[in-house]
Amino acid sequence: MIMSLIAPALMGALLGAGVGSALRNRRRAKAAHALVRRIQQAQQPLYCAQTDGIRCQTIAQGKRRSGWQSGVIAVTPGEIAAYALGNGGQPCVSFSPAELCWFGRPRKYSSGRNEIWLHAERDRRWILLRVRLSRLAMHALVRALKSVATAEQITAYRRRRPYIHYGPVQAHPARQDIHGAWTLAEPVGLYLMPSHIVALSGEETQRTIPLEAVQNVSAVRRLDRPKAAGLLRFDAQGESLAFALDHHEAFAVQVAEAARRTLEDPVQWTRKKKKDYTLGEEEPDDEELW
Repeated sequence: MIMSLIAPALMGALLGAGVGSALRNRRRAKAAHALVRRIQQAQQPLYCAQTDGIRCQTIAQGKRRSGWQSGVIAVTPGEIAAYALGNGGQPCVSFSPAELCWFGRPRKYSSGRNEIWLHAERDRRWILLRVRLSRLAMHALVRALKSVATAEQITAYRRRRPYIHYGPVQAHPARQDIHGAWTLAEPVGLYLMPSHIVALSGEETQRTIPLEAVQNVSAVRRLDRPKAAGLLRFDAQGESLAFALDHHEAFAVQVAEAARRTLEDPVQWTRKKKKDYTLGEEEPDDEELW
């Protein structure tokens, strides 16, 4: 008797939840279409499309990452912007092509949703914008980004994966005196990404070091305090730099590998023969196959 009463109630609740979800999705799609039309009319973008996957994050030590949101991504000759629905039609993050530092897809193209990461520095803040799109929409976005990116960024995009990201981790800038003792400064957040090492003070970018300038990477133990955190050491931009941090050996390995990759030529992929494409399929660029 009880089960006969529970089953219809459960089915009704599930049906109601499904209807509610469908209505919310319809409202989001309608709002996104309206926002796309408005952006297209006002800015005539190189690319503009709605997406169910936008994550805007300011890189900072210990800061919780924002969740995925529905919205719109747009690229114009003067701006790259992500609009989250419900934000009053204003970008949740935007930056100019000159502020773009790197972009790349962590994985090769798949038939479903694909993801791309964009790094930028604006107003002394390091921004990570992650976007999920369908394969065809991602092709179009990448073409638009290439039209506003530098030649060096396009070359970096074509380099082999997986791209290296590490941190941010707490690290103390360190200096050694003539007696071999190390003095540690106030901690920073040390963040490694495919083109730069970024030192952060809270949410503010303290310094950026291009990986192509990094040489002589090593992980060493402190002779003055053998039980203290080890040191990451490297040369860059005419300086010898050192940071004391936990897991210094793992960080040093990642820095050395990321720096080495900046000197590599991009991976070249053999284009399919015409007969290998299905009817109506667009022939992608070599790097877009990967």
